Formats: sequence, structure tokens, C-alpha cells
Amino acid sequence: MKKLFIFIIIPVLMLACSTSKEAVSARKEKKDTKELVVKNAVESRKYIIKLQRLYSVRGSSFDLIPTANYIIIDGDKAVISTAYLGRQFDIRPIAAINTRGQAENYEVTSNLNKGKYEVSLKVSNGANTFDLYLTISKSGACNASVSSIKIDNVRYSGYLVPIKERNQRSPDGRVI
Repeated sequence: MKKLFIFIIIPVLMLACSTSKEAVSARKEKKDTKELVVKNAVESRKYIIKLQRLYSVRGSSFDLIPTANYIIIDGDKAVISTAYLGRQFDIRPIAAINTRGQAENYEVTSNLNKGKYEVSLKVSNGANTFDLYLTISKSGACNASVSSIKIDNVRYSGYLVPIKERNQRSPDGRVI
């Protein structure tokens, strides 16, 4: 009886542990597609960084709500809307960074050997200027650093979401 049990269990375990070549190739294809989407978003300057975590200078971290804390880069326009925790060099207390402005000095350095893109830019709206440094992995994970004259350097982590093109046309001429 014991041998019969072993002869039944071994093929079942072997079948459960093995993966098909189609499943492996499908996962690789999905990964390659995601990497291509991230590459196109960074190069076309059309993406949203949804911030999930804030890191303070003292080493502690705080979870953020991604729908309320984000960085948008859309061509020459940029929006930063996120919580802030740290030292400030202004008379009024600062609890958040909310600014819309122009993305200036946009530079992308791609280090594909390490699997990441490094983006640096300035977001200015006349009164305020923020230096923004992004490290975006090929998979879409992102680390952001924001600094200004009035605030201390603050770090965030999150993920990239590409912005879809508006008014795309299908081959037959319809607007999608």
C-alpha cells in the first residue's frame, strides 16, 4: 500500500512543480512589454509617479496614499503634490508641496546595465523652484528626491504610471 501511495504522489508532485515553456515565455513577454512601456514613458516625458512612502531625514518612513501624493511630468508641464515632513526655512509652516509649473532642464541618463533611468529636472512656477531627481527602474519602481531653498531634501518611493496619448486615431481614422 505504501509503494502504491508513493507511485501516485510522485507523478502528481512532478506535474505540479513543472512549468510549461509557454508560461515561462508568456511571463518574459509580459516583462519585456512592461519595460518597453516604461522606456517610452520616460523618453516621451509623459508619466505619473504615484508616491507610496516618505522617508524622513532621521530614517523613519511613513506610508502615503498614492492617489493624493504624486508627481506628474507631461511634456514641459510638471505638477508636484505630496506631503512634506522635515526642516523648513520659511516663516510659515510647510506641511505639503503643491506646485504646478514648467519642467526645465530635463535630463535623462539611462544606465541599462543597472536597469534604471536617472532623471533630473527643475520645476519652477515663478515664485518657487524645486529640484527633482528621479531614479526609475525598468520595471517602473521609482525613487524621488525633492529639494528647494525653503525646504530640506526629502525622499519618496513609488511607481511609474504612463500617461496615455489623447486623441489617438485608429487605422480607419476614428478617434480612440
